Amino acid sequence: MEAVERPLTRGATAMKACRLLLPLIWLWVVSACTPTPAIDQQSGLAKVLVINSNQSIPRYQTAETGFKSTLRRTRMVSVDLGDDQQPTETLQDLLNQEPYAVIYCIGAKALGSIEYLAPDTPVVYSSVLSWRRFQHQPGYFGISSEVAPAAQLAWFKYFFPAIQRIGVMYSDTNSALLEDARHAAEALSLTLVTTRVHDPADIPPQQAGLMQQADALWVLPDPVVLNSEADTYRLFAQAEQLGKPVFAYNSFFMGLGATLSINPDLLTSGRQAALIARRLLQRTPPESKVQFPAGSSISLNLRKVNQYQLQLNRDALQQVNELLE
Repeated sequence: MEAVERPLTRGATAMKACRLLLPLIWLWVVSACTPTPAIDQQSGLAKVLVINSNQSIPRYQTAETGFKSTLRRTRMVSVDLGDDQQPTETLQDLLNQEPYAVIYCIGAKALGSIEYLAPDTPVVYSSVLSWRRFQHQPGYFGISSEVAPAAQLAWFKYFFPAIQRIGVMYSDTNSALLEDARHAAEALSLTLVTTRVHDPADIPPQQAGLMQQADALWVLPDPVVLNSEADTYRLFAQAEQLGKPVFAYNSFFMGLGATLSINPDLLTSGRQAALIARRLLQRTPPESKVQFPAGSSISLNLRKVNQYQLQLNRDALQQVNELLE
């Protein structure tokens, strides 16, 4: 009996075609679902949104200048929230109009206003005193508001070589930072006298006890110790009453009576933020979500130096950027 060849049925042919098309369909779906940087259609450049809390504030404008001068070949849109009473609505309208590849926030108002508005867009920030609140936020990368503790301690030693015991009040938030600072202090032959704060209401008695053992008070960016504006003013006032100098991490505190402040260099911080943004645009985010500022500036209050009769290294005056006399 002769074998009879039967042509493939129409159903079998369709099934075979489907098997061939399935990989192509899968690739199309994956590529469609994969986010790509927002690109300006005319220039072909990635779009970057720069949000400034207040462009009339020199330190914020300096950071923006550093950012823009470093991140080239992008199309930037700048927003000034200085007089904006409804910043969240303003930013939501902007984001509804067009997507952005990266958002750069300068200052707390800018960063607080953009929070939760663009969950799929990476955010870079600087000049934010409360940056620890955002350090675990997915897709957020920033420059801390203080110079690395080891560098601060080295400057304290250089300016005031006679000061040996530095008091620090801290909460659990800064436990790891304080441990690093302790090692740096030992290398500089300094002693950190510390007290852990659990409740802001306990600060006055704890500070009084601490200052009996320390030559100066070092203020850290701690959400419990600096719980409110009133608590911060009270801390500085009590240090003055006890006759102890305060070393700080931001020039803002000079107005409250700090003797020495090691501040982040804001132009450099803006440039650092731009380098982070560039890596995000290249899809290679940095390993560390928060970086210490690469540069610093120094503020010194000579009135406080004389008031507390501190031994000042006169050679150090050449390093001062802001001198209060």
